[in-house]
Amino acid sequence: MGVVDSPTQSIGVLGAYFVKTQLSEWVPADIGRQLPSQHRHIWVRLSDTNNNGDNWQATCRDCLCHCRLTVAGSGSEHQCVDQDGHHFHGTLSPTTNNGECTGSTRCCKCGLSVTGVLRVPVLQPELVQALERARLSPHSHHPTQGMRELVSTVSTLFKITKNACNGDMRPIKTDSEKPRKLLKFDQPCIRLLEEGLGFQLRLGNEYHPPVAEGWRLERARDELGLMAARMQRKLPESERLLGLLLEYEGERLGRWLGANAYERRQQQMGLAIMSGSGTALDEAYRRLGVPEDASDAVVAWAYRRQVEEDPETVGPLAQRRYDCLSTIGAVRTSSEKLIALVDSERDRGLVASAAVRAACAALFGDSHLDIGAVDSDTLREVFLTRLGDTHRTQAKMELAAHLAILACAKSDRQLEDYAAEVKLGIETQVVEKVNTWVQLPVGLANIGNTCYLNCMLQCLFSIVPIREAVLRFGDGATWNESCELGRRDSGRVLAEEEVGRALKFVALLRALFESLVNRRVEAWSATLAKESGGYPLAVGSPMLPVVTPDRELADMLLTAPNDGQPVQARAGLQQQDVDECMAQCVSLLGHALPPNAGNTSWIEQLLAGHLEITTSGGASQGEPPRRETFVNLSLNLPMDSQSADINECLDRFFEPTEVASDSRVRSSRVVDAPPVLCIQVQRVQFDMEKMMAFKINSHLRVRNQISLTRFTGSGTGSLGVEELKGRLASVDRRLETLALPGDGGDVMDALERVQTFMGGVGKWARLDAARELLADLPGADVLGTAETVSTLVGSLSATLGDAKKRWAKEREETVEEIDRVYDSVDIDSMAYTLHAVFIHSGMTPEFGHYWIYIRDCHEEHGERWLKFNDSHVTVVERDEVFRSNVGGFANPYYLVYARTLGLDSTVGIN
Repeated sequence: MGVVDSPTQSIGVLGAYFVKTQLSEWVPADIGRQLPSQHRHIWVRLSDTNNNGDNWQATCRDCLCHCRLTVAGSGSEHQCVDQDGHHFHGTLSPTTNNGECTGSTRCCKCGLSVTGVLRVPVLQPELVQALERARLSPHSHHPTQGMRELVSTVSTLFKITKNACNGDMRPIKTDSEKPRKLLKFDQPCIRLLEEGLGFQLRLGNEYHPPVAEGWRLERARDELGLMAARMQRKLPESERLLGLLLEYEGERLGRWLGANAYERRQQQMGLAIMSGSGTALDEAYRRLGVPEDASDAVVAWAYRRQVEEDPETVGPLAQRRYDCLSTIGAVRTSSEKLIALVDSERDRGLVASAAVRAACAALFGDSHLDIGAVDSDTLREVFLTRLGDTHRTQAKMELAAHLAILACAKSDRQLEDYAAEVKLGIETQVVEKVNTWVQLPVGLANIGNTCYLNCMLQCLFSIVPIREAVLRFGDGATWNESCELGRRDSGRVLAEEEVGRALKFVALLRALFESLVNRRVEAWSATLAKESGGYPLAVGSPMLPVVTPDRELADMLLTAPNDGQPVQARAGLQQQDVDECMAQCVSLLGHALPPNAGNTSWIEQLLAGHLEITTSGGASQGEPPRRETFVNLSLNLPMDSQSADINECLDRFFEPTEVASDSRVRSSRVVDAPPVLCIQVQRVQFDMEKMMAFKINSHLRVRNQISLTRFTGSGTGSLGVEELKGRLASVDRRLETLALPGDGGDVMDALERVQTFMGGVGKWARLDAARELLADLPGADVLGTAETVSTLVGSLSATLGDAKKRWAKEREETVEEIDRVYDSVDIDSMAYTLHAVFIHSGMTPEFGHYWIYIRDCHEEHGERWLKFNDSHVTVVERDEVFRSNVGGFANPYYLVYARTLGLDSTVGIN
């Protein structure tokens, strides 16, 4: 939405920014609280609708808000007279009036005006969510079947509503076999029919379409169609309905509005600013009103344009503009245009305020210090004092960088020269002290909420067959470089565009892998970054070697199959699942293989396995087993425990489960398992009461080795831990029995309090005054009673205490025996060794950070574990990977195991 800095004039934004950011963030206040805090619209329409003329309309794929734009005042193509496109001023109001929000904006260069209307969906979100739960919950272990039923219901409602809009007012009969099979007519479906669509029940078994409010039915039709098209993307391609295809309108809107003509950057750089996050950079692009991919010239033009509109060289607005420019300039370190513009503005007395605050905090301990009131001699003395108090090289270099910033803020050239001399002296000392370099793999730059993507790319690089095949791209044999047609996917022949896109992906991946092979991190640089908390300064500090993933490569992995639309915006949105990225990578690699590579490609043989699903009981008698392909196993965590073992989760996954809708029992077994086994830990669940997703932060005990033999149907069937688990449960019940109701501790504590109390009563009874008092009370042998009770309680306490110690020891021994069983794995074709662990750190599923641990082996030095945290790579202790502590918000999210037989030929970094 438009950010207003004055009551009369909003900040001007480039047309592309209006399309990509302002419109995507325009959310009605009425439904904003029901959406993720960083929700952005992804504009889509069904393929059988069109946008023409001076009107454009589309619907958000996720929240179903409908947007309509109308233009006036320009040519038919809506192009601006300026080559970089429109420069809009206006606001988009989130306030809803009769279900609509309105907004308008106008180009200050060509006069084109745009009026927008945003309408909330007519289908209430709670009705849609109730239907989703009703269809998906009974199939939690096999979500594909649940999605089939959900798509069936929604697509049927779409067809019925579409027919009604076309004049077909025939009722739906609830006792007819086909409608009952497709719709089920359960409570969620009935509510959606009646409350959402306005159908009326007559004669007890007929639902009649509404005859009034035709516009409402048309809107509901479009929303149902979009829902069905979106949902069926999670089904196998062969099961998707051809009539329900989504057209993504983001790029088309930019062309229609003449907003795509701006010059773009040729290369994207990673973020390396003082805060260590993308927040400052996001705000910088937002305040200058330019998209992130705008070229340096466009960023400079936007800055100068705002200066023209508000020519003040001092003041809050001028300072904020310069802070934005300097933040972007610090990231685009190779941009001569921006560096020159930053320097010219600094010569006019402007210095980035965030850098000044950080420098004041580092040298004076006060980020709000008025540095202009501090003379240069005092500043130099404070700097020398701080320098003498530290012995770490990185800390010294940071102090020198802070001094240089404050010298610029004071416009003291002599002090700037002094800071540069100090920095040079420190760097020289560092180089002289280094005699040997221990090489580490290089990290990947975060190009905006892509920490999980970086983890996956590092993991792919560490899988030897993938790395070697990608590096062979161009040999004319491994890949389909000639773009020969004939390769099939799900029974259909791939189009030339799909093959070309896949080949482009492999070529970009080869370039990335070559950079990872050729660049290594010197040990001293890695140590300096670790000492500084992992975030190098933008000015005056040694930058670690880092490889920046190509933006096009990232977009390919962040793009949903067959729709050409990135699954997330680059900044501020919740993380996408790693398994979706992995599935997209497998698909692209498979599409790039030659047509004669066989139906099952080597990449599928490497990563994909097969399960046999058997259904018994009820109406399923006689049904043959069904085979399903998996690229990862999705394991659920127990909801009632703070800790779980990976083997327990595997056991639970393969347990026979009863289908909630009938008496059938579904079971599964492993037919064949891949050399590289991926396991997703299902930490994200949905709270039915609060109607929101939440993350399970339970601890997961990760094992170095696991086996799938017992799940093949031909193995021993069990690890032999069921008896041990029963014994452990029995001990736990006995220990729990000792606990008092509420939070009052256990019975041992209560007995100790009773014994202390009776001891006090005995002491009181021995007092002379007490004896005289008790003498008048015949039969009151308080002292004798107190001694008797104290003796009995002491005896009971000793008995229970000994029992508690025995039970605690038995529990400890049982846990150790279970660990020995789990850690004792027979080395066969179903035995796996842990290779990589993806970690998600965050309280909620919407926010957080990813990093990955990868196992690395060396012939001479043995095994070590490396931590890849975006651009920073460090060696960590083994205990950090296999930590057994319970609690915390950083926990395993995705595991990669490799078959123990042939392990070194399957995975490895060197």
